Amino acid sequence: MRKWCKSNIFQVAAALACTIFFISFRVSAQNINELIISEIMADPTPTKGLPEKEYIELYNRSDKVIDLNRFKLTYNTTTVIFPSFLLQPKSYVIVTSRTNEADFKPYGNVVALTSFSLLNTGTTLTIRNPQNKTIFSVTYSDKWYEKGKDQGYSLEMIDTNFPCVEEGNWTSSSAVLQGTPAKENAVKASKPDLTPPSLSRFEISGGTNVKLIFSEKLDSLSAVSINAYSLDKGLKINTISIESPQNTNVNLTLGSALQENTLYTLTAKNIADCSGNVLLSVQALLGNLKPADSGNVVLNEVLFNPRSGGEDFVEIYNRTDKLISLKNWALANVDATEKIANIRTISTTDFVLQPKQFLVLCRTASAIQNQYFKAVKANFLQLASMPSFPDDEGSVVLLNETQKVFDRFDYSERMHHPLVDDKEGVSLEKIDYNKTSADPTNWQSAASTEGFATPGYANSQLLVDSQESVFKIEPEVFTPDGDGQDEATKFIFQLDQSAYIANIQIFDANGRLVRQLAQNQLLGNNVSFEWDGKATNNEVVPVGYYILLAELFNTNGDKKHYKGKVVVGGRF
Repeated sequence: MRKWCKSNIFQVAAALACTIFFISFRVSAQNINELIISEIMADPTPTKGLPEKEYIELYNRSDKVIDLNRFKLTYNTTTVIFPSFLLQPKSYVIVTSRTNEADFKPYGNVVALTSFSLLNTGTTLTIRNPQNKTIFSVTYSDKWYEKGKDQGYSLEMIDTNFPCVEEGNWTSSSAVLQGTPAKENAVKASKPDLTPPSLSRFEISGGTNVKLIFSEKLDSLSAVSINAYSLDKGLKINTISIESPQNTNVNLTLGSALQENTLYTLTAKNIADCSGNVLLSVQALLGNLKPADSGNVVLNEVLFNPRSGGEDFVEIYNRTDKLISLKNWALANVDATEKIANIRTISTTDFVLQPKQFLVLCRTASAIQNQYFKAVKANFLQLASMPSFPDDEGSVVLLNETQKVFDRFDYSERMHHPLVDDKEGVSLEKIDYNKTSADPTNWQSAASTEGFATPGYANSQLLVDSQESVFKIEPEVFTPDGDGQDEATKFIFQLDQSAYIANIQIFDANGRLVRQLAQNQLLGNNVSFEWDGKATNNEVVPVGYYILLAELFNTNGDKKHYKGKVVVGGRF
C-alpha cells in the first residue's frame, strides 16, 4: 500500500511539473514589439523560385514561447484571427492564405489564415494579442524598395533590434530567391536608431484643431503628455490624442479659436520616439490660414534629369509672411496642345506652408536626400505620383486650389551652364525668386560646390539685393597639428553675380604649386573652400607662408582675380 502511494505521488508530482512548465512558457505576447512582422512579400511576381504567392513573416523577438491563438492581423479594412501555433523564441513563421499553405511548407513553419491579401503599393499591417493590445504595427510602402527591386522582391527589416523604425529600416531582399521566408533576413545588419523625432509639418482645421505630424513613430505616453505642448498668448490646449497604430500624428484641441492676424508659437518638448530618443524642444508658428495671392508661392528649383537611383523633384517657395494651406493645390505639366495635363494633387488636407519656407515635392524623399548633402529633410513632401518631366525639355506648372495657374516654368537642358558637361543630377535654380519664372535668364545650374542641387534649402545661385563681391580668409593663421584647434582655414567668396567658374591654387613662398583646391568648379553666390594644410600628396605642408590665387570667370566674359596670404603654423 505504501509502495503504491509513493508511486502515485511521483506520478502526480511529474504531472504537476509538466503543467507548471507548460503554463510558464506557453504565453501570449504582452509587450510591444515582442512579436513583429520582419518580412513582407506583397508583390511576388515575377518569382525567382519562391511560390508566386503573398506572405508575411513573423519573428518572436522574446525569450518566451508565444501561442498565436486568437491573435489578430489587420490589413486594409480586414481583421483575421490566428489559429493556435506555438512560436518558439527567436524563431520565424510564415503567414499566408490557407490556399497557399502547401506551397510554403517546404520553407518552414506556416500559419494559414482564412483571409489574407496585401496591397502592392502599401498599407498598414497591425498585430494585436487576444486582449486586443497592439503588439506591432507597420505601414509599409512601395517607396521602400531599392530602385528596380520591387516586383518579385520581398521587403525585409534590416535591424530587428529597432523594429518600430519604419522608413530606412526596410529594403528589398538581397537573397537569390528575392525573399527569405521563415529564415533570417538576407539584409540583416546593425542599423541603430539614435536620432530623435522631428516635427515634419502640421495641419490646422476649424480654427481649434491642430494636427502635428512627426517624422517617425512616437512613444505614445510622452506624445500625449499635457506637459509636452504649450502655446503663447494665453492660448490653452484642452485635449491631446495620438493616432494609433501609426503613432506619428498628434491631435491638439485648442481651448479657443485662433485669432485673426495673430501668429502663435507652439512649443513641443520632451517627446520620445519609440526607440527612446528624445526631442528636447521644437517650435512652430500657428495662425489662421490665409488664401494665397498670385506670386505668393513660386517655383524655385527643378530637377528633371536625375542621376541613377534618384528622382525628379520640384521645389516651391513661400515668399510671404503668411501661413498658406496647400490643400487641393497641384503640380502639372503642359501637353503638345498647350493644355494643362498630368495634374497631380499636392495635398488633400490643410498642409501648412510656413512663411519663407522652401518645400520639395517628390515621390520618394529618401531617393533625393541620399544624393544631395544640402537636402533639408524637414522640407520634403512626398506625393503619390509626379507629372512627367522629360530630360531634355518640358514644363512645370503650379496650380492653386481653384486650378488657377500660379506659376509656370518652361525648362530646357540648354539652360544649364555651358561648362556643365554632365547635366545628369544637376538642378536648375531660380536666381531671384522675386522675378518671373518665365525668364530663362532667371535660372541657372546649381553650384557644384553645393552638390549640384539644394532641395529644401536656399538656392546656391540666389542673388541678394545690393550684394557686393567679398573675399576673405578665416583664420589667416591656422595650425593643422591634430590638437583640435584651428585645424583648417576657409577661403570665403560672396559674389555679386551667379554662375562663376573657379580655379583656385595654393603656392608656397618659393612659388611652387602645393595644392589645386578647385578646378573649373561652378560656384554659387556664397561659397567657401576649406584647406586642411595638406599638399597634393595628402601630407601636411611645412610651417610657413602660403599664397592663394583664385581666378573666377563666367560666360559673359567677366573675370575676377583674388590673392591672399595664409600662415601654416605649429604649436611649440
